[in-house]
Amino acid sequence: MSKSEKLPTESYKGVRDFYPEDQALLNYIIATWRTVAERFGYVEYGASILEPSELYKAKGVENEEIVNEQTYTFVDRGEREVTLRPEMTPTVARMVAGKRRELGYPLRWYSVPNCFRYERPQRGRLREFWQFNADLFGSRSAMADAEMILLSYEMMKAFGASEGDFVIKLGSREALNALCKDLGLDPERQKKFVALLDRREKMPEREFADALAAFGATPKMLSAEAPPGDVSALLTQLRSLGVNNAGYDP
Repeated sequence: MSKSEKLPTESYKGVRDFYPEDQALLNYIIATWRTVAERFGYVEYGASILEPSELYKAKGVENEEIVNEQTYTFVDRGEREVTLRPEMTPTVARMVAGKRRELGYPLRWYSVPNCFRYERPQRGRLREFWQFNADLFGSRSAMADAEMILLSYEMMKAFGASEGDFVIKLGSREALNALCKDLGLDPERQKKFVALLDRREKMPEREFADALAAFGATPKMLSAEAPPGDVSALLTQLRSLGVNNAGYDP
């Protein structure tokens, strides 16, 4: 083989190779996730990395834009449009819906899939990533929320973190909906407002305040002397379970 015919030694942009020492670390992380999840009674499921693109488009125009701009989507040899999964939620929803009459509830499932998003690679975020997912189906109890938070809390501790090393921030859909109503936001502007709140930590304070002003809001509107009732009850429940580093963060 001539020099010009040499095979490439670099991996595809945005993914990574796992040499033995790296694979050992990944295995340790996944094994820890599994151990804690199964201690809580969750069982593992799996699915193909390929899904029909309609599964993601079915959630609306916003999701169709994600399929078109942020996923690896292509037409296979059978002229079917398929997508490398960018997340696991649509897949597990499809699976549960497919056998909803045969499954016993409440249903506690978990998975550790590798997912793909066609985005600009950056520190801590590549195009291929592994993600722990835990889902609890068939329960409207407030304890379901507490259980999921406790699961996350115990995972942090399993990795050696103490309670003082991290905080758990709780939001309130009830309070957010009330604020959007007070601001008179239509559904489209409400989506953009929520997207702005999701970017809050990544924006300079002044820039965030200016962006809020475009919606008729101020940073003060996001603050609260006391958490809303639903969050307050959840915080009390978490404290009774030994979780003392959770708080309301509008």
